[in-house]
Amino acid sequence: MNRFTVVVVGLLLVPLAATSVPRAPADDGGAPRNVWKVIRLVERAQDFAVQDAAPPGPSLGDRLVFTSNLFDEQGRQVGHDGADCVTVRLDPTAPPAEQQIVQCTVTVALPDGQITVQGLAQGLEGRFAVTGGTGAYSTARGEAHVVDTAPLVQADITITLYR
Repeated sequence: MNRFTVVVVGLLLVPLAATSVPRAPADDGGAPRNVWKVIRLVERAQDFAVQDAAPPGPSLGDRLVFTSNLFDEQGRQVGHDGADCVTVRLDPTAPPAEQQIVQCTVTVALPDGQITVQGLAQGLEGRFAVTGGTGAYSTARGEAHVVDTAPLVQADITITLYR
């Protein structure tokens, strides 16, 4: 497997425990945000495919498509996800695990609806914008924080939704 596969899967693999938190400070120093729900998931890779665009090796247009199972903190499967990530920039001056910058679109399917996230990723940790949802998440907005814990195997995801 090439570095693209390791980095992207590592960025997006992720426990589901939903808790309500009344308020959280704004990252931009502004007024506190109203946090509606925090969802924690453990993502375990199920299946993936890599399309290596020419030239061989890391290059613009390389694509990773994957699906993972999602588990809560007690180890129960609570959903699944699907993602499409494409390399949009190369930074040869960065450490090897951070040389590829990818644009990812991910859909998280949970029993009460779906949440979509999107953003640029580089390295083994990233933040993505929550771009929408369905069902209980039809007015979703917020962000997803993803931390790779085992490349190509598992990641921790925290989705924070705001009112």
